[in-house]
This record gives sequence, C-alpha cells and structure tokens, in this order.
Amino acid sequence: MSNIYSARARTIIRKLEKVDSLLLSSLRGQNETKKTKPILGIESWHTFLPDIEAGYAPWLRTDGSLTLRIQQRCDNFRVCNVHNHLATAVYDETALLGLPAQQKIYTREVFLHADGKPVVYAHSVVAAQHLCGAWHALRNLGNRPLGALLFAHPLVQRSALHFRALKPNHPLYQRAAVTLATPPQKLWARRSLFILRNAPLLVTEIFLPDILALKK
Repeated sequence: MSNIYSARARTIIRKLEKVDSLLLSSLRGQNETKKTKPILGIESWHTFLPDIEAGYAPWLRTDGSLTLRIQQRCDNFRVCNVHNHLATAVYDETALLGLPAQQKIYTREVFLHADGKPVVYAHSVVAAQHLCGAWHALRNLGNRPLGALLFAHPLVQRSALHFRALKPNHPLYQRAAVTLATPPQKLWARRSLFILRNAPLLVTEIFLPDILALKK
C-alpha cells in the first residue's frame, strides 16, 4: 500500500487516533468546543485493549486479511451476504466518514462461515456517492469476500485497528447475535478505515464464539 497519504486521508485517520486523547480531556473537565467534543459512542473504541480474552486476541490483532486467516484454518469457507442497501448509519460511524448524522449510507453486511458455522459478522459502510467512484466494485461483490478487494488493491490505505467489546445494547451486537442460540454478555469487535482515492470505507468485524474452534 502507498505510504503517501492525501490531506483528507490523513485527516480521517487522525479522527481515530485522537479519540482517546479527546476522552481524556473531557474527563479532566476541560471546556471543549463543539468541534472537539467526543462524539457519543466513539470514545469506547481503542487502539489497544489489554483485557481482550486470550482466545480472541490473535484474531482481533491480525494485521493482514482476516478472510485469508480464516480460510487457512478451515476446510470450507463461505461468505453469506445478508444486506447490500442504503441504510441509516450506526450512531458512531457517520463522524468517521465525514458525514452528517442520520444520513443514509451504503451498507454491506455478511457472515463469514467456516466449516458450516458463522464465525464473523462483517459490517461495511461507505458514503453512497462513492459507489459511483472509488468503491464501485462493492455493488457487485455478492458472496465474494471484501478482503480480497481491499488487500489486493495497491492504492488502498488502512488506518490503525480499533477495538471494543460490544454489549447487547449496541446495534451491531444485535445484528451479529441473531445466529447465536445463547448470545454471550459481550462480543469482541474491531474496525478500521480503508481509504481509496480520498473515499473512506469503514469496516467493522465482530467475532462470534465459534471462531475459537478453528485451527490455531
């Protein structure tokens, strides 16, 4: 991937990197302007979480393609496409994409299956206008993995990974848990921005319990 970042790309990535410092400032009681006030929900995502459960940690911290890592550890891999449509963004997503709250965005939701069991719920969002530009290939992915596109394109730039333990009240927990007979108290998740020609794509991956059964 290119090491030359455009001004807009650097700005988007810095939004992720400054989240923790903004939260710390608010906790100290500093007066912040509207522009620097942390946005609801974003402060819960961190670049490092020391308490990630041991079995999940290697999966969450995978730097390369998660799809490829899963494929290498199972006999049968499948992408099950759930939705490809315009929808309202989750409350902590629009700011990272530089969009107004409540704006409709293009959403792709899939489950990654390994040996017949869902192991990851993947949620990808991008501004609708970028479907006619940088991310036009998203519209025709179908049941093909997004990772094959992201990690094969030489111009795609990726931000740092951010992590969070999602609780049952989070919208993405609820969407991911529909496949689980007995949902746990939390689901580990990670997300990052992929930027192509100044167009950001936010990808969130939520790890389901059956991923722990895959080959090490």
